[in-house]
Amino acid sequence: MNKKILIPLIIVTCVLVGVLAFYRAEYEKQTQSENIKKFLDFQTQILNKNIEEEKLSAMTVAALLAQNEHIKKCMSESNRDKCLQALAGFTRTLSKVPIYKNVKFHLHTPEMKSFARSWIPMRGDDLTSFRYMLAEAKNGVTAGIEVGRGGVFIRSVAPIFNEQKQLGSIEALLDFKHLSDFFSQQGLDLFVLLDVGGDLPYQNSSDEGIIEGFHFVNKDYANLNVLPILKNIEFKSGAFYMTGSHAFTVQPMNDAQGKRIGYFVIYFNSDLKERNLAKLGVWFD
Repeated sequence: MNKKILIPLIIVTCVLVGVLAFYRAEYEKQTQSENIKKFLDFQTQILNKNIEEEKLSAMTVAALLAQNEHIKKCMSESNRDKCLQALAGFTRTLSKVPIYKNVKFHLHTPEMKSFARSWIPMRGDDLTSFRYMLAEAKNGVTAGIEVGRGGVFIRSVAPIFNEQKQLGSIEALLDFKHLSDFFSQQGLDLFVLLDVGGDLPYQNSSDEGIIEGFHFVNKDYANLNVLPILKNIEFKSGAFYMTGSHAFTVQPMNDAQGKRIGYFVIYFNSDLKERNLAKLGVWFD
């Protein structure tokens, strides 16, 4: 073949091969991104299902303890020490079950004031201005996510009655450790972020400022290797972000009134090697 024809033909062929390789790589990249998004969308459904199950678990405990004779007796006598002893016993027993490992209890007076907290000595403070679920519990057992002075928890409140007289209410509080552990077992990470706000009853500088605009609720047991990327996310409900092998989906955290108070972020690293090494504290730029 004439060299004048052969050389341009080779050049054109090389260009075509390069273009096709480029578009194929882009197609595969887009396909992978779509598949990971579908995967994380499914994980979001699992998250919502697990939260509902944890609400039911908290409701079960609150409802049972509201019928406990020791709780009824100490509340009817306004004997805080006896109530704290009873709560300590329930905490020791329930903490043997993974979902209740970090369970907390809070007793309230009929006037919606704190009677006893199982984890700190603080008591007597008025809760009427920010504890919506306490008012709801006068009509029966209720459950949901709510912010209190101790932070944001999955909570359930049950009224305590002696015959027809309401003695107050009891609350079971579950943190997000059990949910985090569940996703960790699936090769994923969960981040729980609470909006920073001046009117919040919860104020804690130790988990504020790590991620701008939020309290980093589960910082003590979250995968902090991801922080350099997580800090750069523009948080909004339903958003999906992917950079390299790092993928995030952002879902609203709504309280018992349906108000958005923060976000849940599920993170997945599609690179298996990076994912395994990250568990050892190795970070990749």
